Amino acid sequence: MSEGRLPRRLRLPRAPAQAKTQRTPPVVPASLIERLLKGGLSSALEQTLSELQDELPGVAQALFWVRTGPNHFNLGAARGVAKAVLEELEEVPESFIRSAYLGPPEGWLGGVAQLDGRPHLLAQLFGIQPAEAALEVQEAPANLTLPLAVEQKVWAVLHLHATAQQLDAAGVGWVGRFVSSIAPILHEVYVREQAERQSLWLSAINALLQTSRDQPLEVVLQDALEEATRLSGADGARLIAFEGSVIRTIAQAGWGAGLPLEAAVARPMGQRLRSGQQVSILRYDLYPGQRPELVEAGLRSLFILPIQHQNGETDVLLLLSTRPRWSPKAQTQVLLGDMAAAIEAVRTEWILRRELTWAAHTDPLTGLGNRRAFERDLEQLTSRSDGQKVVLVLFDLDDFKRINDTYGHVHADHLLERLGGVLRFKSRAGDRAYRLSGDEFALLIGGSSSIDPGRVVERYRALLEGIRVAGQVYLKVSLGYATFPTEASEIESLWRLADDRMYKDKARRKGRTPLFAPSDDPIQWRLQLETPLLRLAARLAQVLQMAPEEQQVLQASCYLLELALGRVKPSQDVPIPESLLLEAARVLMRLQTSWEEARQSQNLLREPAPLVLHVLQVAQHYITATQAVEGRAARSVEEALEEIAALAHRRFAPAVVEALYSLRVWLNSE
Repeated sequence: MSEGRLPRRLRLPRAPAQAKTQRTPPVVPASLIERLLKGGLSSALEQTLSELQDELPGVAQALFWVRTGPNHFNLGAARGVAKAVLEELEEVPESFIRSAYLGPPEGWLGGVAQLDGRPHLLAQLFGIQPAEAALEVQEAPANLTLPLAVEQKVWAVLHLHATAQQLDAAGVGWVGRFVSSIAPILHEVYVREQAERQSLWLSAINALLQTSRDQPLEVVLQDALEEATRLSGADGARLIAFEGSVIRTIAQAGWGAGLPLEAAVARPMGQRLRSGQQVSILRYDLYPGQRPELVEAGLRSLFILPIQHQNGETDVLLLLSTRPRWSPKAQTQVLLGDMAAAIEAVRTEWILRRELTWAAHTDPLTGLGNRRAFERDLEQLTSRSDGQKVVLVLFDLDDFKRINDTYGHVHADHLLERLGGVLRFKSRAGDRAYRLSGDEFALLIGGSSSIDPGRVVERYRALLEGIRVAGQVYLKVSLGYATFPTEASEIESLWRLADDRMYKDKARRKGRTPLFAPSDDPIQWRLQLETPLLRLAARLAQVLQMAPEEQQVLQASCYLLELALGRVKPSQDVPIPESLLLEAARVLMRLQTSWEEARQSQNLLREPAPLVLHVLQVAQHYITATQAVEGRAARSVEEALEEIAALAHRRFAPAVVEALYSLRVWLNSE
């Protein structure tokens, strides 16, 4: 009997004055066998009790208990017991049922019937007393307890209550023979029903584990809770997470939507759940910690199953019922535990995949998308056919190397973090920002055909140049943009146009003219843009944040090398200062010196090899490798990069090789 239950009074019907003197042999008709196999276990047990009472009309009450778990039995069928009493009967431990059997243990496990003259079974087990009028009956009571066992394990127990006159030794013998004749049929129905129930649970669990990971987690969990509600017989379910001092609903299904059920998990109960204890409240309306608004809404029973995670956090699975004294059966509780484990596995995997996806597509310093995310999103946006414009904006920070040298790397990193925060929290809705490498960034701006890209881009420039570096020093950025599909219909041409405009903007803002400035002669302009060596050297200079003077020397060196190799023709329209020609010539004289040799020379002569030399070496090797020559086909971008990487630390400067790798997307577009 559950704690706090009050004894009830049970009025037993008076037994007939006379019982049958002649009993038919316990032959089971084929029609009865067919009916037993056709329905479920409850129906089969009810029919069995009906047959028994037809043969033994003096039996006042008949009860059939069925095993529902390793140590629990539930009332599977009953005759002659008031419905109100049945509602009070709950799943009971096997020890309760076993206590009503006075025979030896071998008799219990062997399925031997036992007859006793003790008080009514319900009075023995649950304290439900017969009515006073029934106590005046002079006939002595008789209780028949018949365990049904298979392989020394009791799976069901039959209880009959009558008077000793109506339930004598002959009647007990007949009951034993009749039940033993149909017990295999009942057991088959029992096993089949158990297997079907378990199969339904396993199918639901497998469906949960095999759900497409493209579905939102909330939808997956709601489907799982709906299955748990249906299979357990509850009215609703809810998955709740303990997050520090906060209790939050993750998913819900069935009855109770909209109710503050988190309030049902009181503080003392939360402590028990965190320790891994299950909680079953059979009468929530009588529970000391009940919330009136939940009782008023109809909540009567609660079953709470904790789900503990490896990180120490706890979730709880709540099963709700509007019926008093409801609780999932012992076997169902085991299957609910399996469902809870599957829910934990799915949530853990989803969280892990989310974290891995975030890490794979996010720059850890700024919180912006990284190059991988940029490439993915750019391809998706430009493959749409909805007529929307896409504006690609490329920008980098002017003189960021000087900021590093002046204020230190920690200050510079903090500056990048603030820039990332500005772009994440102050960007227009739908715009996406990315850090491509170092101080190089990109924006993807979507909009209708009426969008003014120039105005939007200048807004971003003003936003970024409002970031203070130190004192009265503020960030300066160089921007270039191109619009898809009006200005460029392919990703490569879109990228190139935005990149060229950013290069022009940088030159204009620094108040200087590029070495090969565009002139009125279109030939000169094409020479500047279409020489692969010049373009690659300029890109490497940006990534490495070379000073303007170094970039001038690098451009002059590239031009002289192109002249020496016959790739361009000399022109009188390219005035190069004599001092710059001298510096460029010195670089070309050391062009065959490897990075390792240059380091050794630096140690001996204390003359460091200029960065211009290292950049030109890598750029020239890459251009040569990706061009076909007699007897050798042109290498792909990846093959050329791998070849150069293999020569790093020996022939080429590692920092320049790393800068070259950061240009992989641009190189493929070239």
